[in-house]
Amino acid sequence: MEEKVETILEFIEEVKDKKVRIVMHASPDPDAVGSAMGLRSILKQKGIETSMAYSGEISHPQNKTIVNILSIPIAKNPTKNGHIDVCVDCTERNSIAEEPMMVIDHHRLDSEAKYKIIDPTYGACSTIVWEIIKELELIDKNEIDTYTALLLGIRTDTNDLISETMSHGDFIAYQDLLELSDKDKLQKAMNYPLPRYLYNKRMVLHEEGYSQEANGVFIGGIGFIPDEQRDVIAILAEEYTRMESVQTAVVFAITGKKNLEVSVRTHLVSLDVNQMMQDLFGEFGGGKSNAGGAKIPLNFYIDLDEKSADQFWKVTRKHMFRNVLKENWNNGDEIGDEE
Repeated sequence: MEEKVETILEFIEEVKDKKVRIVMHASPDPDAVGSAMGLRSILKQKGIETSMAYSGEISHPQNKTIVNILSIPIAKNPTKNGHIDVCVDCTERNSIAEEPMMVIDHHRLDSEAKYKIIDPTYGACSTIVWEIIKELELIDKNEIDTYTALLLGIRTDTNDLISETMSHGDFIAYQDLLELSDKDKLQKAMNYPLPRYLYNKRMVLHEEGYSQEANGVFIGGIGFIPDEQRDVIAILAEEYTRMESVQTAVVFAITGKKNLEVSVRTHLVSLDVNQMMQDLFGEFGGGKSNAGGAKIPLNFYIDLDEKSADQFWKVTRKHMFRNVLKENWNNGDEIGDEE
């Protein structure tokens, strides 16, 4: 931790007369938001003006709830306006920050940033930021929304402190932040309302031809959805891993008529989700211990008429079923192609 503190103090000294833009990945999750809020609190107490930025969509209902109830000052695609970029829970490789001066992350991603605090031994980036706050003795009881956001970040990225990536530091940070958080807002964020479109898309997976299952692997396609509903893909993948006989779930859709998006969830410790995603989708796929995803550009799709689009979806669905089920990701045995 001493090295991390020295790094951030050196960064603060260099930018003390400048403005900082805190950048999250395209679709910020609770860990990205919590980390950004925590860093914002540190810099504010050091007299540094900040803004918070992202480039995609905040579509998951829990993420929307967190942003709303905690009044998080976050902006989509803001102009840089001479700000110094800092990445949290991401790097320049998966954010709008082209040349960040500092990166704080817990993923195994490299960065060219001058100042780097990257430690994959942590289950959440929010834990790293919280430990820095503690070491710098910058705990401020008025920052209750920040601490609530940090707690939610740890809770989400460590799967309620039971993921295999959780560290002892995550556990201690969770305990610390539980004492400092707003319990009422915490309950609201944990019991977030589910949108009606989730239930509609859930029914699609029960229609004939929209899903298949083999040897513990479930795969389903939900058709075309707007960008602002994209997180339904991950929600459904998570739900299907709880179904009896399903160990790994793959759910996909075409979002915004421009991308094929895929979400994978598993409770198999032996499955390398990152390798699975790269095997299936190359540079467009990736993952961590129990979750992964892919976003494949379909730039040509926008020009297709309705009839052609319907045919394209049928071909895409069949191709996905065949490619995912041709190999048994759970056991390594051959399943066989779809007829």
